[in-house]
Amino acid sequence: MTSFTVSSSRTATRVAGTLLLAMLLLALLAIPWLTGFSTQRLLVEAMTMFVIALAWNLLAGFGGLIAIGQHAFIGVGAYSLFFLSNSLDCAPWLLLPLATLSALAFALLSAWPMFRLSGPYFAVGTWVLAEMLRIAAQNTDVLGAGSGLSLDAMNHIDRWTRNAGSYWAALALCISAVVVARMTLRGRIGLALMSVRDSEVAATACGVSVRKAKLWIWLIAAAMTGTAGALAYINTLQVTPDASFSLNWTAAAIFIAVLGGIGTLEGPFLGTLLYFFLRESFSAYGAWYFIGLGSLAIFAMLFSPGGAWAPIKRRWDWDPLGLRRLMPTDATPTLSLKTGEAPPNMGRPPQRTQ
Repeated sequence: MTSFTVSSSRTATRVAGTLLLAMLLLALLAIPWLTGFSTQRLLVEAMTMFVIALAWNLLAGFGGLIAIGQHAFIGVGAYSLFFLSNSLDCAPWLLLPLATLSALAFALLSAWPMFRLSGPYFAVGTWVLAEMLRIAAQNTDVLGAGSGLSLDAMNHIDRWTRNAGSYWAALALCISAVVVARMTLRGRIGLALMSVRDSEVAATACGVSVRKAKLWIWLIAAAMTGTAGALAYINTLQVTPDASFSLNWTAAAIFIAVLGGIGTLEGPFLGTLLYFFLRESFSAYGAWYFIGLGSLAIFAMLFSPGGAWAPIKRRWDWDPLGLRRLMPTDATPTLSLKTGEAPPNMGRPPQRTQ
């Protein structure tokens, strides 16, 4: 009777959670009809920044790959989308998968030289890679050289459709990024990544393919970042080398991850909320705003290394995305492969023999 009551309670909780998520999704889909253009543009910026921070957190927090030049994929995704959209005279949202593929192809090409580096050399190497791409874009006439590219393919699309299309594409990217990140971390790759992060030597000794695990997370993070970069510049209709290959992108992603919680999926969400709240509330204070952000980051690293999510998790023991892994115990009943019954000694401590 007790087990039936517990099962019914869990089922009711799941149904309520599903209904709540469905209502939230419907509300988010209706945003273009409920808000103005400025609100939609801010939401697009927040969602793309969340995806970029989530991708950096996958690299650093779960894979142990500290990348300072993650913004390389932002420029690659944005420039490939603008070039293809203008060349084909096609709505940019339809070509977002091609921007993702462009970022994936570049990540695959750059993996060989980058993975020959480790630790601080890898971090600096990614930044050098981004700088090389910035200089190359500045000197390529097809890409508009220093003045960049405008998204001319959007000229025949009305303003409401432009803003609504960008918002819905950003919402779809945000949801897809969370789903992909959770599936990755819940699978064998996620377990391998966390073992590599904790001790690469021990992971190798246990038979973990370190290179394969790092390559997978590198490609996944590149795809997320490149698509988010393309969407961010659809929102502005103009892409330039200095803006798209700017270190500010990676700096913001690191700040969000540190503030929310490195090594968690919930951290980038909280960090993004805090970052945009602070920016919208205090950016008018100029230099003091940046001093305040830096001081807050230092405070978080000193007094709450797990970010804003750590005290919430300790207080209520939440695991909303179901990433927690539980070690099997002797008390966990298992079925015999032959009889289908639990072994007689399962769940009892071994008896001491005389």
